[in-house]
Parts: sequence; structure tokens; C-alpha cells
Amino acid sequence: MRKGKFIVLEGISGSGQQVKAGLVALHKALAESKYDVVECAIPDSGRAKELGIDNVLNWPFGKDIQADFFLEGAVRAEIFNNVIAPALAQNKVVLCKQSSISSLANAWVNGHSHHFDTLRHLEKISRGFLFDKEIYPDLTIFFDVPAEEACERVEDVLQIHHEGGLEYYRKMRDFYLKEISRWHGVTIDASAGRHPEIINAEAWEAVKKIL
Repeated sequence: MRKGKFIVLEGISGSGQQVKAGLVALHKALAESKYDVVECAIPDSGRAKELGIDNVLNWPFGKDIQADFFLEGAVRAEIFNNVIAPALAQNKVVLCKQSSISSLANAWVNGHSHHFDTLRHLEKISRGFLFDKEIYPDLTIFFDVPAEEACERVEDVLQIHHEGGLEYYRKMRDFYLKEISRWHGVTIDASAGRHPEIINAEAWEAVKKIL
């Protein structure tokens, strides 16, 4: 029986710095509050280049969005079944960097919006729906970085290019903002002008409400 809490940290491409800082801060705050914490991360094709992933199981991750969607689902099923579910059963708090929204966002941004309800159902299956053990997040935190900042960080600084340029980041951010309410979500302004301690404090306040 599930007893722990499952918290997902999300952000568009280019927001990795804020998401990672949030993950570290939340882990520290939870540990100081005497919670057992487990971390996990689910890679997605939109960040394949940024993560330096050339292939997964000899598959060119990040090259074919349709195939990647299924590969991401398989990775998610493995992590949910063998990492997240056991941790929750042991009353632990699971912090997961990226999960379902990132897969759906990548499909949407790359133009695969036809029969999107079917994609949602496939994603749901990857979380255990057909096996009577579906896992749903207790909280999803979206670290909201403006598209312009994210684009500059990835395209100009890292010299990694996504087709569509700035519009790619705008579309992804728009999708997240519309999608987040489906996932017990909160949106936190993580723009460069805000101090990281303020951003992380807001994330911690959101977490405390569900503990």
C-alpha cells in the first residue's frame, strides 16, 4: 500500500539549472525534517543532446520523436515499478526530475498533436494503469523559466540547437503552463532576476502542504 509522497520537478529545455538547484534544496530540507528521500530522473528526447546521450540500447535517442515517446515510456515504467513504487511503500519521499509532462511536451512541440488523447493514454499505461498499480504525483512543481532565457542558455551559451529556435521554447513553455494543472501542479517563477533562495523557498512551501 502506498504511504510515501511522490513529487515531480519539471521545467522546459534550458531550465535545468533551476530544476537541479530546486532538487538539491528540497532534498536537503526534507532530510533536515527527518524524511527519507529517494531521487530519480527520467530522461527525455528533448534533452538528449544537452545530456550528451548519443544512444540508449543502441537506439539514437533524440532522433525520432515517435520512437522516443515509446522508449521514454519504457524507461518510465521501469523506474516507476522498481524505484518509485518500493520507495513509496516504505513511506519515503520521492523526488523525480522530469516525468510525464516532458514526454507529452516533446511530442506536442514537435507537431504530434493528432490523436493526443491516445498519447496521454499510452503515457498513463507507462505509470502502471493497465496493471492496477498506476502511480500519480502528489505534487508537480514547474520551475518556470522565460522562453527567451532558456533559448539563450541552450542555443547561445551551450551552442545546442533545437529546430524552431525561440519558437520551440515558447511552444514548450505554453504547453507546460496549460498542462500543469492536470498533475497536482504549482508554477514557480524561476526567471534569472529572482534569487535562487526565494525560488527554492517557494518550492519548499508547496512541498510542506502535501506532507
